[in-house]
Amino acid sequence: MKTIQSWGVMFRYISLLTIIFILTVACSGGSETESSIMNSPSSAEVSETMSVIDLQFSEAVTKHIQTSWGTWSKGENIGRCFIANTESLDKETKEAVIEHGIEGAFDNLTGKHLQNLSKTWDLCESKATSVSTMPTLKKLDASKKTPSDTKKTTSSSVEMLDFESVADHQNFSEILQTKFQDAVDEYYDAATEKAGISVAVYKNDYLWRYAKGNSSSSDMMTVGTPVLVRSTSKIILAGLILQQIDDGLYSLSDTLDSVLSGNSDYKLLDKNIINSNVTIEQLLSMTSGIEDVNDYSRKEITDLQENRNWKPIELIQLTITPFTSPGTYKYVNTNSMLLGLIAEHTGQRPLNELYKSELFDPLGLVGVLLPQDTPPSNTARPYGDRSLWGGTGFGDISETSHHSNWYQATGRTTWAAAGIITTPENMAQWTYELLSNQGSALSPMARASLLESFTGPLIAIGGTEPEHQYGFHITKTTLMLINSSITAYGHPGSGGGYISDVFYSPELDLSISLVVNSHSNARNREEAQGKVTHTTLGEIAREIFESYTSK
Repeated sequence: MKTIQSWGVMFRYISLLTIIFILTVACSGGSETESSIMNSPSSAEVSETMSVIDLQFSEAVTKHIQTSWGTWSKGENIGRCFIANTESLDKETKEAVIEHGIEGAFDNLTGKHLQNLSKTWDLCESKATSVSTMPTLKKLDASKKTPSDTKKTTSSSVEMLDFESVADHQNFSEILQTKFQDAVDEYYDAATEKAGISVAVYKNDYLWRYAKGNSSSSDMMTVGTPVLVRSTSKIILAGLILQQIDDGLYSLSDTLDSVLSGNSDYKLLDKNIINSNVTIEQLLSMTSGIEDVNDYSRKEITDLQENRNWKPIELIQLTITPFTSPGTYKYVNTNSMLLGLIAEHTGQRPLNELYKSELFDPLGLVGVLLPQDTPPSNTARPYGDRSLWGGTGFGDISETSHHSNWYQATGRTTWAAAGIITTPENMAQWTYELLSNQGSALSPMARASLLESFTGPLIAIGGTEPEHQYGFHITKTTLMLINSSITAYGHPGSGGGYISDVFYSPELDLSISLVVNSHSNARNREEAQGKVTHTTLGEIAREIFESYTSK
């Protein structure tokens, strides 16, 4: 009887080794010739390199695919990739997967073992993502690769997003380019606590780009490095909503209830929390009276950040404070989430797909939206005070975060309000196309509606002083130059390792986008010493505008 059992174990052992070898070939991205298959290792040779724990791990992953991921389109491919990358996982990580399954292992591992699992997950998830569902993929031109680009190109031939425009742009004069760079260097170099900075200036096909500093501990910031622009994302959401209004899908005066009455997810919302009678205009202008998510230490928020089956409605349901009467400005991200839900319902597609098809592709722009898109592997890392994230000192806060996938976790609580990853080049051109009379993102009527939306009092946003008016998810301020003043439209974004600003001046017909991959919670001049803040980016923009007026 023991002999039969032993032969049964051996048969299963050899069969599993054969499967592992085939899966390794399948996940390697290469093709095996007939001779290479014929010369594959014998079971005895493989058994010398494969331990019992590896076999148990492979069985556990196979079972997890069947029992937990059977209906998930990417589940089988991710599972196969995990098996193919068995050797990259340490013993403790494998044991956790064997005992708890892949998803359960994330809740039971810590430190380097959690990082080990997360790294493999990110690799396998990126490989499992179908190229046809990825936004604007372009093969990197080998002649244009930077050293960091080359380093990140893997043998699996996974395509990377190319955020740099393929169009030929005209250059500003050499004198202007020097002045633009001097403005950036003056303020960025003066900071002592910083990571990297990237800036772009755009005007009707004229483009200037500049980057310096670090995007991560191993890579330099380049003009093509994608960065999370946080709430500057709202200026993109505004364009989509106004396009849909222009297309007759709904109007500014329509209520939330009238637009979403047929949406099954909307019916799940507590109407004591979400006022069903607020209008699209009130959502756009942040005057709905609907409250924001509060107390981010709540368990349900942490659970949502780790939920790979995330849905937008679950983010909106995190708001638990009853609404107040509409009419008074209050900056609340829930307004943006509801607008995202409206855009998806009326556009009949996910928000990331709408951005790509309706906004980015027609203008030749590139951007991705968290968490619906996979963050590019070369995205600039988030820098800040790591003591707020369980670490010490100034550095990459994602390294000390407890989240298994930091970008997806932050995307699940920011989405339509602050989830765009792109470059200043794309943001500067988008802002120009949205706001300039020479732009093509909006019809003249829709653009007029946007520019006439500033009816409220001055408010403080991106700083401590009330210097802006707030319109339809866009800000308006006045910048004082040496001999004149100009109007500047835009939207700031900041938090969790990034600061972003865009400015468009109608008097100069010029747009500027600036992003840094560092963030400070400084609330006064003393605390801001040596740090890069919105004030820093505003001063750089002011200098660039000044240089352009005196060209």
